[in-house]
Amino acid sequence: MPRSTGRSPRDLLFSYARYLPWILLSTAITLLYTFFQLRYSPNIYNVSGSMQLKSNRQGRGMSDGKLTDLLFAESGNSLNDEMQIIRSRSMARRVVQRLELQTRYYNVGSIRSTLITPGLSPVSLEILSLKDSLQGFTLAITVKDDRSYSLGEKGSPRYFGQVIQEPSFTYRIVRTPLLLDGFASRDFIISYQPVDAVAGELVGSLTVGLSGDATNILKLGLESENIGYGVDVVNQFMKEYQQYGLEDNREMSGNALRFINDQLDTIQRDLGKVENDLRFSREKNRVFDPEEQSAGMLSMVTELEKNISAQEVRSKLLDYLENYLRDDRNLFRSGFTSLGVDDPIFAEQVAQLNKLQVERESLLKSTLPNNPVLIANETAIRKLRSDALDNLKSIRKSYQTVSSDLRSQAGKNNREISEIPAKQKQLIEITRRQKIMEQLFSFLLEKKIEMSIGSASTIPSSRIIESASSSGIPVKPQKGRSYAFALLLGMLVPAAVIFLKEFLNDKVRSRNDIEQFTQAPILGEISHSQDNRDLVVRKDSRAFIAEQFRMVRSNLQYLVPKQGSACIMVTSSLSGEGKSYISLNVAAALALAGKKTVILEFDMRKPSILTKLGLPRRTGISNFIIGNASYDELAEKVEGTDNLFVIGSGPIPPNPSELLLDSKCQELFKQLRKDYEVVVIDTAPIGLVSDAITLGQQADASLYVLRHNYTQKRQMKMVEELYQSKKLPRLSLVINDIDLRTGSYDYYGYGNYAGGYSSRYGYTEGYYDNPARTDRWLSRLLKRFFS
Repeated sequence: MPRSTGRSPRDLLFSYARYLPWILLSTAITLLYTFFQLRYSPNIYNVSGSMQLKSNRQGRGMSDGKLTDLLFAESGNSLNDEMQIIRSRSMARRVVQRLELQTRYYNVGSIRSTLITPGLSPVSLEILSLKDSLQGFTLAITVKDDRSYSLGEKGSPRYFGQVIQEPSFTYRIVRTPLLLDGFASRDFIISYQPVDAVAGELVGSLTVGLSGDATNILKLGLESENIGYGVDVVNQFMKEYQQYGLEDNREMSGNALRFINDQLDTIQRDLGKVENDLRFSREKNRVFDPEEQSAGMLSMVTELEKNISAQEVRSKLLDYLENYLRDDRNLFRSGFTSLGVDDPIFAEQVAQLNKLQVERESLLKSTLPNNPVLIANETAIRKLRSDALDNLKSIRKSYQTVSSDLRSQAGKNNREISEIPAKQKQLIEITRRQKIMEQLFSFLLEKKIEMSIGSASTIPSSRIIESASSSGIPVKPQKGRSYAFALLLGMLVPAAVIFLKEFLNDKVRSRNDIEQFTQAPILGEISHSQDNRDLVVRKDSRAFIAEQFRMVRSNLQYLVPKQGSACIMVTSSLSGEGKSYISLNVAAALALAGKKTVILEFDMRKPSILTKLGLPRRTGISNFIIGNASYDELAEKVEGTDNLFVIGSGPIPPNPSELLLDSKCQELFKQLRKDYEVVVIDTAPIGLVSDAITLGQQADASLYVLRHNYTQKRQMKMVEELYQSKKLPRLSLVINDIDLRTGSYDYYGYGNYAGGYSSRYGYTEGYYDNPARTDRWLSRLLKRFFS
């Protein structure tokens, strides 16, 4: 099984320390951006005020409150509904028009422009004509003196009060008595926006909420860069809501009075007709005091008559209510009343009908007749009127049942007093009708007086508790939070990129990546070379990388035979991992140790040893195997390195794999082992072709080259399989091209630390020749990050 290895916190710290410049740079950029953003952002202040909502009832000065019970079923308004009314566009339009907020004035400063409190600007715009009220415009002016100004700094002078004609509007700018000393500059910006646009901004910025649970106090808030502007707007919202409540109550009172007056006119005509009938009956029948004449006879039916009369009064009221509801002229007229009909369902229907009619009148002020909301309102009114008429029919049936029972009882009593003269009975009937009319007339007249008094004493349905004010402490921008967010963002963004880069990386980047996949031993580790030459192991070389190859040479003595010649094969998974580079320098290290060494260029498909040594192509291995060259013609001395020879591959054959199985190949190795102490085989990548498996039969040890940040982790499974199956003799690993500067590889050199951590801390000075760095610091930084 592969080894389970871990990395110490110190290793992790050094491996990710290379990204610290990027994190610092990202953090510096976000902090600098936040600094300039805060520098040029205006301070925003919160302005708030509070108001108490009262019960929305009429006739608060009445002692009995009968009219309130007749006209209104609810005792107050829904707080949610009232909050929506305050934040409505119609309410915002009233505020904009009252404060003239369509025109805003800004004073231009060295950093930013400042909004001026309404009414405190040294200049004022007067629009004389405007072709399109939905089109806004902006004017930038510079005050020259108390008499003149210019449009912009370089504009021609114009005089205050001078009428200026533009294609879409005509205006003039006048000078107010306010001095210019308190302003940052003499440059001003005048912005005109349509009423609806400004109202929309106010609706979006105004907040309305309850100041606490179980309370009728609303808190209004507004965020503005100018405290005076915010105070004026919030106070005006509360005043406009008070005025709106007064107008609404007065309108409902007026509608109710018109309804009562209409009913009084109808009853007065009916009462006059009954009185004429009574006078005519008295004159004709000469009966002037029916009460006294029939006192004894009617004593037994008095109580029944009272009850019957009461039922008939109620029935008559139902007639008036039904006629009023059936009249289409009254369909959308508010102020309808139940007139004392003792039925809770009908009273609720009357209240809802009044509410819908009032809502329709309010909608007509701000919407068109074809608006879907208005159409839905009218449909609801018609439906509610129909339901009320059906309810009246049910009430009438109940009244008729009671009247029928009373009349049945009265009939029994009337038969007992049948001796009463018919003329006197007729007079009594007319008198009873007269009393009914008089009672109904008196009842409506009383209600008219109550409504008139209540309308005259209408008070606002809200009361301002606290006028708008501000603490003077900006709520935006919050510098501490902004800098904290910038600091966090500056660190998180590169950290996220680094994490994603590391997470998606499938290359061998650390010793731990190797050891967790395979148990094959690591023979040596070769760092990235700053030398442009391929042969870095030379007689006079004291470079750190040359010492690493010497370390590989020392470790090889535990793999090859102690006696006789040794054959070492070098392979890798893929092309480009540096096996030829490793073969050449390992052979050079062995040659410098006094061992006669030869390098075999057995990568016949893509030979590169001769090219790295700067030697021309000549007769090689393929020529010998096919019999076109003798053994003595193959070896060539490597100049500058004692005891080092090289045999090239020769012409590239069409069948390299079959060529390696030829007996001449085995003959070659027998002869090489006699003439040389060390034979180094540079073979093709085992992950691509099978040449290394064939040549492995001739080798005593195998060096498998892995390249740092190049070899893929999935290739390690093949390495482990080769190691466990022993298809290659004495397999060990050589890690090539390790970039120790990045800190991503846990290098273990002399004593596990000498070549790794010591190089980080600068302890190698005097031990190795360090080549001069020619690349600039920025290019190095980019290479580190994207490597």
